[in-house]
Amino acid sequence: MPVIGIPVDHLNRLIGRAIEREQLLEHLQHLGCDIEGFATLARFSCGVCGHINEVTESEDAPAYCERCGFDFRSDEAQRRAIDPIDVVRMELLAVRPDIFDVGGLARCVRGYLGLETGLQRYALEAAATHVDVDPLLESDAAYRPFIACARVYGITFDDDLIRVVMKLQENLHWALGRNRKLASIGVYDLDTTRGPYRYTTIGPDQTRFVPLGVTDGRASSPREVLAEHPKGKAYAHLLEHHERYPWLIDAEGNVLSMPPIINSEATRVHHGSRNLFIDVTGTVERVVHRTLNIVVTSLCELSPEIRVEQVEIRYPDGKTVTTPDLRPQRVALSAARTNKLIGFSPSEDELAELLRRMRHDVAIDGDALQVDVAAYRNDILHERDLMEDAAISYGYHNLVPSLVRSMTVGQAHPNELFAAKARQILCGQGFLEVMTLMLVSPENAYEKLRIPTSESHVVIEYPVSQEQSIVRESLVPGLLETMSLNAHNDLPQQIFEVGHVTELAPTLETGARDYYRAAAAIISAKAGFAEIKQVAEALLRELGYAARFVAASQGTFIEGRAASIVVETADGATPIGVIGEVHPEVLERFNLVHPAALFELDLAAIQR
Repeated sequence: MPVIGIPVDHLNRLIGRAIEREQLLEHLQHLGCDIEGFATLARFSCGVCGHINEVTESEDAPAYCERCGFDFRSDEAQRRAIDPIDVVRMELLAVRPDIFDVGGLARCVRGYLGLETGLQRYALEAAATHVDVDPLLESDAAYRPFIACARVYGITFDDDLIRVVMKLQENLHWALGRNRKLASIGVYDLDTTRGPYRYTTIGPDQTRFVPLGVTDGRASSPREVLAEHPKGKAYAHLLEHHERYPWLIDAEGNVLSMPPIINSEATRVHHGSRNLFIDVTGTVERVVHRTLNIVVTSLCELSPEIRVEQVEIRYPDGKTVTTPDLRPQRVALSAARTNKLIGFSPSEDELAELLRRMRHDVAIDGDALQVDVAAYRNDILHERDLMEDAAISYGYHNLVPSLVRSMTVGQAHPNELFAAKARQILCGQGFLEVMTLMLVSPENAYEKLRIPTSESHVVIEYPVSQEQSIVRESLVPGLLETMSLNAHNDLPQQIFEVGHVTELAPTLETGARDYYRAAAAIISAKAGFAEIKQVAEALLRELGYAARFVAASQGTFIEGRAASIVVETADGATPIGVIGEVHPEVLERFNLVHPAALFELDLAAIQR
């Protein structure tokens, strides 16, 4: 994970007391931070964009600006050494982006030490301007539909504050924005713009602007920015499938930014900037709003004298949203369940005080606690998250270790033993075991198999790729894909898999259910129904069942050469699987040129 340096003196000033270094390390570790220790950082200011680049004393001076990408080797005068700084180095705690900067961390530590408890509230001024959102941003041609904005007045920048703000911006891009995919932040000198604003789209060669860091006034088209600018090249993949690019302009048509790539040089924040316009754009609404809330509240901690003004966002469907929205989230917490889970037994009043130290407001209603969670906390999604906060506040180091009340001897789960027996039987028949991915594509799982898309499959919300976007409901796609990858090897090939599949189960706490299936496939010049039927019969016989094969029709198999596998269980005649010769169209879709036959069994339906 990325490592950040928190200025020690600045942190102590914001906490309100000087804390000895060893004690500070202890407090931060108890809060869950992974501390590397203290260090002195050499600092260099970029003469192009003002960003402060930091390196440890043992490292060479930076060759490039990490923000704008300027090559200092081409003009070393733009790399200006400034005073070094003592920092505590810590890995970013990905679940707590609200403590990525010295302001947010100080707020957290003040609560943990009991110096200032309860919900921190911030004053917001009513919106005096708005942003119109172009409907094109909801289309596939330029999809990045959500935006949240704020205007900040009366800030006074110095080197340290500029560094903190820029570092926070980049760290949030990593943690919440998933490297700008879900959300990206723009910070502008408000005095260079005039509202209202328009969040729209632009063609790759439709216009030109001067991107941040280009000081010679040379304008570029959006296409040129993606091909030539350091930030454009780094994040071009976010827009590579777009026909049009997101575009933020003011009332006079002046360009603020080309999200999520780069701001314009004309709106750059500098030491003389006193008022800011902040936007967060992205593809996930919750992440966009949480990111803005973190930025705004951190600025309030760093500069308590500032004024924050809301901005009205007007969407094309008539919906209006006022941002930032700092209203707390109400979450109910059971004191009894908390005591049972975390291993100590505070009273309701004591539990409420523990949560107040974690900067929540708490109202007690019998056993139930009504907890108001700050709008900058992105990690409180469930009652269990508040239980964790209570345990952190109490201190895991203060929990008294104790032996479990009952001692048991571990053994393999019956499901695992049954699955292991099935594996042993299939290996004994000369089949080679394979282990395929749990994640598949809808195309492989349904379309290629000539079967309708199931309504019970689990969809991955943020898949790494389209090839791994759902959780498998069948082992068959994996077997066919494996044979496709081994088409250059000798025939016959006999493979099997015994593994988990998953289906939606709304009545369960997790919303999904895993269970074992077994599948085997043969591919050869003469693979057919009779051959695979012998394997299925032998497997079921060794498992203690006599199988019947009932003619059935299924798109994966050749008509008239497929069957449903039925066995007698305690519930009577139970269909437990399918068997057949693979349809030529399926073979072609998996690039297979020889006949194949396979079966798949639901082991959960027959396990004794």
